[in-house]
Amino acid sequence: MTDRGVDALDRGCGDKQNEISPRYDESADQLHLEGVLSGTTACGPLDITYAYNQESDRVIVEVILLNDNECESCTRYYEYDATVSFRKTPDIVAVAHSAPEDVMEMRALVIEEETTTAPA
Repeated sequence: MTDRGVDALDRGCGDKQNEISPRYDESADQLHLEGVLSGTTACGPLDITYAYNQESDRVIVEVILLNDNECESCTRYYEYDATVSFRKTPDIVAVAHSAPEDVMEMRALVIEEETTTAPA
């Protein structure tokens, strides 16, 4: 991963359906996410973490909530847009929501990529 950013579009008390809508732009080596993270009592800004398995060329991207703000006690939701940039397109990208308490939602994209070898 070379760059990442996540913007909370809406947040508040209440319960909404957890959703992740991933879209991969191979021409830009970027993953775009729209989603709703819901069902948590944690409060704070959103962030993105990742893990990479070189052997399988698989990247796991996780939208997390940094529980570092004082907020009213309630079940919360966060609607967001996020972009993750890669040095090169991985074969598989798995996307997850996480709250400090548990993993809520998971989606995977299998990206078919043509591999070419330059002549020697």
